[in-house]
Amino acid sequence: MKINVKQDDKPVPVEVLAQSIIAIAQGVRKLRAGPLNDNALVLLIEHAAPRPSNGYRVNKVGKREIKAVLDGIDALEATYLRKRKA
Repeated sequence: MKINVKQDDKPVPVEVLAQSIIAIAQGVRKLRAGPLNDNALVLLIEHAAPRPSNGYRVNKVGKREIKAVLDGIDALEATYLRKRKA
């Protein structure tokens, strides 16, 4: 299956997508290597996240989900890009 990514109705080159994935993954790695530990980051994100309403009650974004997203972003490069050949 071939996927075409478009921005403003123009195709986005694979190289641009790859560079964006690398930048996002590296950014999260730098954030996690900073002075705040993962627990502090998760707590900050949890308190800053909007709380969507399902019509009856307000749902809270959980710590487990936030940690999973951080782990997923950190792994984007390894998951979706091939290793560069020397």
